[in-house]
Parts: sequence; C-alpha cells; structure tokens
Amino acid sequence: MPQHGYSLMRGGLVHRLMHATGVLRGHAHLSWWLAGGLVAVSLVPPLVLTALDGTLLPRRDGMALLGDYATLSRLLLALPLLVLAAPHADALLRNALRQLGHASLVPPRRSAHLDQLLQRVRRGRDSPIPELLCLLIALAPLLLAGHAVNLLPGVADWRLHAGQLTAAGRWYEWVSVPLFRLLGLLWLWRFVLWTVLLCGLPRVGLRLHAEHPDGAGGLAFLGLAQERFAILALAGGLLLAGACINQMVWLGESLYALRHLLAGYVVGVTALLIAPLLVLMPTLMRAKRHALFRFDALGNRAAAAFDRRWQAAGADAAADTPDADTLLDHGDASAYADFSGVYQGLARMSVVPFTRWNLLWIALHAALPLCPLALMAMSVDELLKKLVGILA
Repeated sequence: MPQHGYSLMRGGLVHRLMHATGVLRGHAHLSWWLAGGLVAVSLVPPLVLTALDGTLLPRRDGMALLGDYATLSRLLLALPLLVLAAPHADALLRNALRQLGHASLVPPRRSAHLDQLLQRVRRGRDSPIPELLCLLIALAPLLLAGHAVNLLPGVADWRLHAGQLTAAGRWYEWVSVPLFRLLGLLWLWRFVLWTVLLCGLPRVGLRLHAEHPDGAGGLAFLGLAQERFAILALAGGLLLAGACINQMVWLGESLYALRHLLAGYVVGVTALLIAPLLVLMPTLMRAKRHALFRFDALGNRAAAAFDRRWQAAGADAAADTPDADTLLDHGDASAYADFSGVYQGLARMSVVPFTRWNLLWIALHAALPLCPLALMAMSVDELLKKLVGILA
C-alpha cells in the first residue's frame, strides 16, 4: 500500500503543491494555520478597503461589510470550518477504508477486486484534472459575469459604487469568493470519490454476516464514516442562515415566509449526503434473506429436537422413573434461548448501513446554523414565553 493509500484528502494537485512548498512540514497544527491564513487572505483586505471607503461599519443608507451577514458567515465561519474539519474527517474515512480489507468482509479470492477498486479511487484522488476542473468552475462565474449585481435588489451594498465594483468588491469577487468555491468543490470531489467507492463495493463480492451484532451485516461503520460529510451540511447551513438574515434585516422578510426553504434545505441535504449508502441496500437485503432461510431451517430442526427430548423426559417424569432427566439438569433451554436471541437479532437486521442516529447527526448539522433565525424573528422574551408555554 503506497503512502496515504487509504486517505481521501492526502492527494491531488493541491496536496502536492503544498508538499512541494514545504507547507505540510514543520507545523503541529497545520489546519489551524491554513484556516487562519485563508481567512486573512479573503477577509482582511476587504476590511481594510471598506474602512478606507467608509463602508465598514453598519449604516442606514446601505449594507456595510460588517452588516453583510452572508459574507461574514461565508468567510469568517464556513471557510475555516471546512479547513479545520478536513483532518478529522480524513482520519475516520481512512480507518473505514482500512476496515474494508481487515474485517473479513471480502473473501481472499476477491481481495484483488477490492484492491482494484481502491486503486481506482486513488487514481481519481491523485489526478490533477479534477482539481483543475474545480478551479475552473470556481472561476467560471467571474469569467462569465457580464456586470456586477447587488447582493440584495434595491439595497446599496459595500461592493458597489455607482454601479461599479469598489476595490473591496473586486477583492471579494476575484479572490475571496473563488477561494471559498474552490475549497467547497474540493470537499465535494472527495464526496464523489467516496460515493464511487461505495458504488463499487457490491461488485467486489462482500461477505456479510447477517447475524453481526452491529445490526447491519458488519457495515455499520460506513454509516459512522458518512457522518464526516455532515460538515458540508453545516457549511451550507451557515451560508443559508447568513443569506436569510440579510433578507430579514434588509428586505423585511419573515421567518414564516422562509419556512419552506429552510425545511427543504434540512431534509434535502440530509437525503443527499446519506443517499450513497443506499447502493448497498440490495446486498444487505440479499444477505438478510439468505440468512433467514438458513436460520429458519436450523430453527425448525432445533425446535423439533427440543420438543422430542423433553416430551420423552416429561413422560418419564410422569411415570415416576427414578433416573428421569429434568429441564434444569441440562443446558438445552439455555442454548435454545440463545438461538432465539440470535434469530431475533437477525430478524431486526437493518437493510441499510446507517441508523436513525446517523441521519439525526447530519440533520442536526444542517439545522444548527438556522437556529439563530428564531432570535431574529422574535425577541428573547417572546421566545422564552413560547418555550415555557410548550413545556408547561
């Protein structure tokens, strides 16, 4: 296995450039340094330039930079969040990839197919073409845009003056936004690579054990790994929350009018991030069905043997035979109860490799940034009264 062979993040053009420039060496907290550096590059110049233009602090005649909640949530929260979450997500995803080959999920005769699948994922990770396409897509709106438009229709904002981009606006449009888009697209590319891996697993020939105690045939660890992409839901929620706060503050929109958008986002992003695991549903259904057939036949034989033995023992006891066995003298009842427990666990086996808690974890990441909107819609006193009324 080559270096970083199980990693989804440690590869590609950006990683090689960082390694060649020495950025990856000599820093114990590299992600923090990178996050701080990207925030500084994307946000500090607009702060300085708007301070010189007089559009930094909130004002009544237009939206200043510090009153632009969409921009602040994008550059001050979502951007560093994507950087800081990458190492932790990569560690768990790397362990999940390693688990595929070390947990007896693939028979030895099929291990070559798993190696081919992992090599295909690594080739996609290390190829410079996808990341160059990500860069092109990040710059495409800038290259294709004909003219600058207001962030909010009818509201003057800090990026424009007399219909033209200011110096701060040019930095934001040419540097800050493409940088954020590129970072988000790199995350999405890793999500695509993970999805390719999941789609290829059924063809590898997984050897699942339907009676596995994790309740998912031994694949429950994939649901835990999928949770790492909840950071995309959190980042998207921050962007949505910032845009909605701008709508509420500057255009007078109500939280009630935005309810369908907010609910649709939480449900939609949760379904999108969990959907790749559904490709394993047919494999799990087949494993459960075959195991139920086997255990049904075994259960019939066990029940018949148990019934024959203790019917005869009951007859001996009724005849007052001195050496008659009793149920307490043997472990048959305990063994039969153990078999029943295994069968009940098999019958409850999930046909998807995730639990409701995996879904809830992703949904909470999507919904958490939207909670402050409630404080924008009503005062703290009103919110407390409603909570007390519900609880009382």
